[in-house]
Amino acid sequence: MQRAMEPTEIMHRIREIADAEDVPVLGVGPAGMKDEQPGYRPQDLIPGARSLLCFGIPVPRGAYRPAPYSTETVWRSQNLYYRRLDGLSVRFAALIEETGESAVPVFGCYPLALNGKDGVLGYLNQLRMGEATGIGSVGRNGLLLNARYGARLMLGGVVTTASLPAFRRPESEEPGCPPDCQICVEECPVGAISVDKERVDQQRCLRFAAKAPLMPKLRYLLLLKLRPRAAERLMNLTAMDEHTMHVCSRCVSACPYGQDSWEPAFRR
Repeated sequence: MQRAMEPTEIMHRIREIADAEDVPVLGVGPAGMKDEQPGYRPQDLIPGARSLLCFGIPVPRGAYRPAPYSTETVWRSQNLYYRRLDGLSVRFAALIEETGESAVPVFGCYPLALNGKDGVLGYLNQLRMGEATGIGSVGRNGLLLNARYGARLMLGGVVTTASLPAFRRPESEEPGCPPDCQICVEECPVGAISVDKERVDQQRCLRFAAKAPLMPKLRYLLLLKLRPRAAERLMNLTAMDEHTMHVCSRCVSACPYGQDSWEPAFRR
């Protein structure tokens, strides 16, 4: 029988793969996230969850520069990264299971579930995973802020029953938004970011920014009333990843966090 690998061996392998794949941000921490609503916690996804792995790759800053095709450039960059990050999530999950424990990959944009309170949700919030593993802090714009890459990180993740040793790269302090900074609030074209409520109106944001031309809207609305689970599947099949174009990224490009020398692309 093949010997089960030790968690320290697994982490060494994961770090080697991250280096080879140019993944600059990587964190491991305990599977907490107790503030998440029931049904969307690590222990709901995999009973006995002990550890979270979260990692990120930044979209190039230049992709957000004003240009005739900046929207398409950001869109294409994100779609390529979704595939790359999701593939690494599966790879890391399979590697972690060499310990004899279980692991589940957590993808960036699939599957999504419909929730009456919050609109659409992933089955585990990658942004909160990033906070829990210490690689960033969720900012006023609802995005994970990293001291080096600001709001440009795209994320992958794994939740596992293995007890992985805590790890964070790079080591940095993540204080979050300065109390008096409201640049993203001012830049949001639809007022989706609320300072008073300390939340982002996800539905207002998505209605403006997300365009899914392949999604049959009438069929979706009918299913939403009659068969919500079928509506979820239709949404996931026709409106995820490259099927949806995000036509607004001002909350990313205007955020100065961790980029003191960067002139935000959409500042007026």
